[in-house]
Amino acid sequence: MTFRGYSLAFTLGLALMGCSKSSTTAPQSSTGTLQINMIDSPASYDQVNIVVDSVQVHISTTDSTNGWTTLNRIPATYDLLKLVNGANAVLGSAVLPVGQYSQIRLYIGSGSNIVVNEVTKSLTTPSGSQSGVKLNVNATIQPDITYVLTIDFDANRSVVTTGNPSNPSYILKPVIRAVATATTGIIAGTVSPSSSSPSVWAYGLIDTASTFADITGGFKLAYLNPATYSVHIAPKDTTYRDTTITNVSVTSGATTNLGTITLTHK
Repeated sequence: MTFRGYSLAFTLGLALMGCSKSSTTAPQSSTGTLQINMIDSPASYDQVNIVVDSVQVHISTTDSTNGWTTLNRIPATYDLLKLVNGANAVLGSAVLPVGQYSQIRLYIGSGSNIVVNEVTKSLTTPSGSQSGVKLNVNATIQPDITYVLTIDFDANRSVVTTGNPSNPSYILKPVIRAVATATTGIIAGTVSPSSSSPSVWAYGLIDTASTFADITGGFKLAYLNPATYSVHIAPKDTTYRDTTITNVSVTSGATTNLGTITLTHK
C-alpha cells in the first residue's frame, strides 16, 4: 500500500527526563534518549487496526533527505481502540546524539483494516507510503536526558468513508496530536575526597541504580522513577567510612543535587 505523508505542525516544549539506569563512570555523555508512545481517542467502530512498519526521527542539522534515525524496524499491528483509558503502545525507542530534532515520521504499512458492525473492511491510505506520516516537533535532546513523546491518534476523525453509503470504503487520513511527558528523574552529587574512588547506590521501593564517581568525585544516577531513595556511598579506599543519605526525593523531569558529600575517616 502507498502512503503520502501528512505534515502536522506542533511546537512542543518537551519535558526533560532522567538518563541511564546502567552504571557509568562519567556524569555527562553525548547522547540522550527518545521514546515514542501511541494512544487513541475513542471512536464509533468495533476495531481500527493500524499496521506500523517503522518510526523515524530527524535531526535538524541536516536536510530533509538525510539525518533520519529509525527507532523501530519491526512491523506491528495496533488496534487503536484498545489504546484508551491509560493504555498505550511503545512504537520505538533509541539512544540518539544530542541535538535539535525537528520531525517524527510514522510509516503505515499494508494490511490495516477496520471492523464495523462485526464486518472487517480494508482501511486504505492515499498515495505514497514512502514519505510516511510526518509530525513537526521541536525537541532538543540533551546529554543524559530522555524525552517521551506520546502521539494521540484520533481514530474517529482519521477514518473517512467514501462511495456508496450502504457499502462504503474506508480511507485513513491520520489526525494526530502530540503530548510530551516526563516520567523519571536524576540524583547527582560530588563525593569528597575523589581519591576514595567511591561507588554510589540508590535504593528505593521500585528502583535500584548504581554508578562510580568520576575522577573529580562527581556522579549521576538516572532513569529513576519518582520516589524516595536512600543513597549509599561505598569508598574503595577502606580508610573511609561508608555513608548513607536517606529520604532523597526524586521527581519527574528534575535533578536532585546532593551537593558535596564529604566522607569521614574510620
